[in-house]
Amino acid sequence: MKSLLVVISTCVTAALLCACAPLAQDQAQTAYSQGRYEEAANDITAALRRDPDSPTLKQLAAEIFTQRGVKEYQAGRMIAASDDFHRAINYQPTYAMAYDYLGMLSFQQSNWQDAIKYGSAGASYAGKPDPDYVKSARRNLLKVQSGGFAPYVPASGSRN
Repeated sequence: MKSLLVVISTCVTAALLCACAPLAQDQAQTAYSQGRYEEAANDITAALRRDPDSPTLKQLAAEIFTQRGVKEYQAGRMIAASDDFHRAINYQPTYAMAYDYLGMLSFQQSNWQDAIKYGSAGASYAGKPDPDYVKSARRNLLKVQSGGFAPYVPASGSRN
């Protein structure tokens, strides 16, 4: 009898947790569509804790973190923006927009290699040719390699 109660209790708990994921997803979607990216990020993170393998939740998370990153990027908070773009890619490894913003951010910091890497990846995932900043980064990297100007030296603690 005791083991039956444990099984029933476990099933009820699992059912409740699974039922909460769609609610958190709906809340995340609503906040996202209203431009409340911080709230949307919290809600999607909660939904993913309950259903970490859901492709729908991962796609929504990539969209939310990319848009929150765009706001950070536009506000000049590049570290926070980079963190959100990387988080988007962790949820959706082929999310072109996050790669494109990482490429633009790297270009802005004269990090030509990462600008090329991320920008080309974003273009490839979007099925488009490399953007102009990638072409310019290639020219700049050639200048660095030929001694034309100093190479990019990443700050300590930066991502590669």
